[in-house]
Amino acid sequence: MKLRQTLTYGMFALLALGISAARAQTVDPAKPDAQPAPAVKPDAPATPAQPAPAVETKVSAEARQLLDQVNDAYAHLKSLALEGTIYGNFDVAGEKHNDTLKLSSSFEAPNKFRHYAENDLLCISTGERIYSYLKAKNRYTTAEAPKDRVANEDLPRPIPMALGMENPSLLIALSKEPAKDLIDTATEISKSEDTQIDGVGFPTLHMQLKDQTVRTLVIDPHSHLVRKVITDVSSVLKARNSPDVKLATFTIDYTTVTADASPAADLFAWVPPDGAKDIAKEAAPDETAEAAAMLEGKAAPAFKLKDMEGKQISLADTKGHVVVLDFWATWCGPCRAALPHLQSLYETKRGQGVQFFALDQSEEKDKVQKFIEETKLTVPVLLDSDGEVGGKYFVTGIPQTVVIGKDGKVAKVFIGFGPASAEELAKAVEAALK
Repeated sequence: MKLRQTLTYGMFALLALGISAARAQTVDPAKPDAQPAPAVKPDAPATPAQPAPAVETKVSAEARQLLDQVNDAYAHLKSLALEGTIYGNFDVAGEKHNDTLKLSSSFEAPNKFRHYAENDLLCISTGERIYSYLKAKNRYTTAEAPKDRVANEDLPRPIPMALGMENPSLLIALSKEPAKDLIDTATEISKSEDTQIDGVGFPTLHMQLKDQTVRTLVIDPHSHLVRKVITDVSSVLKARNSPDVKLATFTIDYTTVTADASPAADLFAWVPPDGAKDIAKEAAPDETAEAAAMLEGKAAPAFKLKDMEGKQISLADTKGHVVVLDFWATWCGPCRAALPHLQSLYETKRGQGVQFFALDQSEEKDKVQKFIEETKLTVPVLLDSDGEVGGKYFVTGIPQTVVIGKDGKVAKVFIGFGPASAEELAKAVEAALK
């Protein structure tokens, strides 16, 4: 798949995942993030897995010094204008692709920004609202803009993931603590050999990220702003048994970096174009019909994912069983409302030829582990860290629950959670067992 296709689909998935909690038919809108009641019976002993000890990011002394310079440079920015190119270079399974996309963006402290990539993704903050718009689908999502710079994880979805993929420099500019946010993404950071650009040495950071990718951050020696970002995803592809992975990198080359010039005010103004749909207001039945048409009656897409103990789970190992897959995330209010009912069904049916898996979408393992312990969830949880399996199952809104029959074909697809959802899922499982 080429770069444009990869990013366009990925951005659409992020848009949809980022707004799922806003659906009106799912939970009380006044309490979208209410904690669900514990899903196990009061007299049942809870034996949650023990959390893995937190591992501190290893940062070398030289890297720390460079990170401090980057932190100061971005923290004092009044504005930032960026122009550049995204390069995708892949040599996987005998196929080679070398593709490019143009990007442009602007930032005005503390909370106005605009990001546009040639794959038709627009992210824009007016200072009051943040919009994420995908022209190819003519769909958007919106959220209240933070009043000031905040930690990256506190930005409304899908902004952190979208900018992390397409425009890391802008994401750093939006951060309250740039160095901390950079460190929090990594397991190890070191300073490597300077990168030569037009005969000038640019200080360079080597970052081993928590998602198993390797990132190279090239810093301007004078401004201490990011000049280039190279992300190597080869190890991720190899871990998923992709054949013959020789090269798999995304490079973002910021050819123009302008600090503290006054941007035009209209850069940060935006209204949805005619016919554009707010994903949060779209009817769930349409979404369900689309996913059902793509999946029901067809062989369930194969996958291998790790559970919370690091054990690899394969769909192929469930042959002859009914399988229930629930795509969810801790931040999603409807998911949190649905999980106790999934837990109850799991307790009832797990010894009757039904296997259950809750596939967390694109979250850190520690955050998921904390949620599991707080809610006493015992349904087996799998980590779909980059949403790849969600993509195979056409997940554009969560929760999405898929029932797979004994024959390995998708029997039923449900999206969202409403008053009748638990009963409908139970009926679908019973029908698949017959």
